[in-house]
Amino acid sequence: MDKNWKIAKENTEKCAEFEQILSLNRKIASILINRGIDTVEKAKYFIYGKVFDMHNPFLFSDMLKAVERIRKAIDCNESILVYGDRDVDGVTSVTIMVNTIKTLGGNVRWYVPANEGYGVHKDIVSKYVSENVKLLITVDCGISAIEEIGYAKKLGVDVIITDHHEPHYDGVPPADIIINPKVAVSNYPFKNIAGCLVALKTAQALTFSFSKEYNKKILICFSSTKDNCSCGSYVCFQNNIEVERTEFKSALELKQVAKRAFSIFTNNSNLSGFLIRDNVLLKSKINLMESNEINSIDDIVSGYKIKSFQDNDKMQDFLENTLDLCALGTIADSMPLVDENRIVVNEGLKILAKRLPTKPSLNILINENLKDVQRINIKTISWNVTPIINSSGRMGRGSLSAQFLLAKDSFQAKTLYDEIIKLNNERRILQNANFEEFKQLLKEQCDVENDKALVVKAKNLEHGVTGIVASYMAKEYVKPVFLIISDGEEATGTARAPEGFDIIAAFESVKDILLKYGGHSQAAGFTVKDADIKELTTRILEYVDGNFNEAASSNTLFIDAELKVSDINLELYKQIKMMEPFGNGNLPPIFCMKDVSPTQFASFGQRNEHLKFKISQKGSKNIQAVFWNKASLSEVISTEKFIDIAFMVEMNEKFDGKTAKLHIVDVKANF
Repeated sequence: MDKNWKIAKENTEKCAEFEQILSLNRKIASILINRGIDTVEKAKYFIYGKVFDMHNPFLFSDMLKAVERIRKAIDCNESILVYGDRDVDGVTSVTIMVNTIKTLGGNVRWYVPANEGYGVHKDIVSKYVSENVKLLITVDCGISAIEEIGYAKKLGVDVIITDHHEPHYDGVPPADIIINPKVAVSNYPFKNIAGCLVALKTAQALTFSFSKEYNKKILICFSSTKDNCSCGSYVCFQNNIEVERTEFKSALELKQVAKRAFSIFTNNSNLSGFLIRDNVLLKSKINLMESNEINSIDDIVSGYKIKSFQDNDKMQDFLENTLDLCALGTIADSMPLVDENRIVVNEGLKILAKRLPTKPSLNILINENLKDVQRINIKTISWNVTPIINSSGRMGRGSLSAQFLLAKDSFQAKTLYDEIIKLNNERRILQNANFEEFKQLLKEQCDVENDKALVVKAKNLEHGVTGIVASYMAKEYVKPVFLIISDGEEATGTARAPEGFDIIAAFESVKDILLKYGGHSQAAGFTVKDADIKELTTRILEYVDGNFNEAASSNTLFIDAELKVSDINLELYKQIKMMEPFGNGNLPPIFCMKDVSPTQFASFGQRNEHLKFKISQKGSKNIQAVFWNKASLSEVISTEKFIDIAFMVEMNEKFDGKTAKLHIVDVKANF
């Protein structure tokens, strides 16, 4: 009840444009605009984006080289090793890449680390090179393995890194090819994708390379009039990427370009006839796109892009076989649910809901862990499904989850699933033990009230669940947390941080005493000599003190828009639902309402820990409100005649699904 509310301002002019063109509620329009979706085109992509609207994989600067090298390995039957990570993002990445290469006829093996920890390891690379592996493909790892990739190159193996983690400031490994949206020369338009989506993009490009249009020049022509064919526009494409666009001013000019094209699309039958009149060989290349909706070259371009992928049977099968896996990895890795991540998760969840007979492992996961299989969403997946896939990796047997996801028959899948469940139960016991141990050490080693960060060292604890413990602590204390387990001369650490703090930047400030590190701004791992832990703690605390505003992080509540009771109706709720899936980077909108009267207070729950009451505003209808885990505030709130509330809008599904219910986030006394 002491948070500082920061209410977003409404851009009146842009909101009116969104209302008119997209038929959006003004409040929803304002939310989208304030979240950076500030043009009609961006809003259309956000709301209506589909699979074939996703970014072209060949936008990665090294993608063509990656495809050519993997194709060479497939064609020459070279042994390929896919090397992944042991978390959900890692094992889904392995599954996507291995399944794709196998489907295309490749000789592929895979490896997921066990107790040796995250990343590429020299001894593992050496073992597989000795077994005649010629191409190493990393998935969800490799970008920080400068020394290890250099070692692989010395052994004579070619290396393709596919990863999404931040590269070191010192540079990137000496790999032959790097596919990572965060490297300086990437050229990929969206940076915040999971490792599984980087793997999917690589596999998608590889799959497309088996189509007749791969690396061929496709010409798209448009004549603005039906009769005159001597002028107009054309666009030349290669791998669905525009490589040339210009206006043609003569028949001869267009014919010269058409001769060099593999295929030609046009909207104009006169233009089509004109092109082939003097060159019968062009006839087989012409595709006439008849549509009343084609009014410009851009209409044809967008139509071609979609048609190009939709007409490819291999691509259709590929997407149905990979998007559900990619959705699991994206959700588990807490990627921001904007841009193409939204599309991946939306479409992937739909495929999961189908429970296809060809996917025994995913069917078992859904059937065994979701009470209502009709309610497959981000919340149910992240709470009930991804922790199970994660458990084997946390217990040092990440390969078990990869085996499970790669299983092709129900008996094998069920056998592996039962093993994973046993590990998950062991993980829970270990997690509770480690949590209690770190909690005690926290009291002994830290000044919880005054330290800007919490750095805790333990000895000889089991690894694997430290990340979960660190996440709990970072949320509870709203501070960066660094948990270290020492096993002798070296120690392994895990760091988690709230929004507003960059762990990788903190590691850069102490990289002279770290043996290795890697990860994301809010979740990362590191290795340090035991003798350097004291210095590391001192320097981390100094860095955090100057680079993290704890009060701002914990005490500010961002409000998306102010509502009145009269604004809350089924149509508003439908448009809120349209913004789903909600999660990191696309949080459910929080509204506020001022001068409301609270009445009819009651507590509920097993321990009467929750509070429900009704609110009205200046004689309006009553709306039910629920304040979870805040029954203790009943007396305080009930003494106020008027209050201001911050809330999320829900519908009461116990009744007709059309009755509004407010999920209270914060309350302020109205003076």
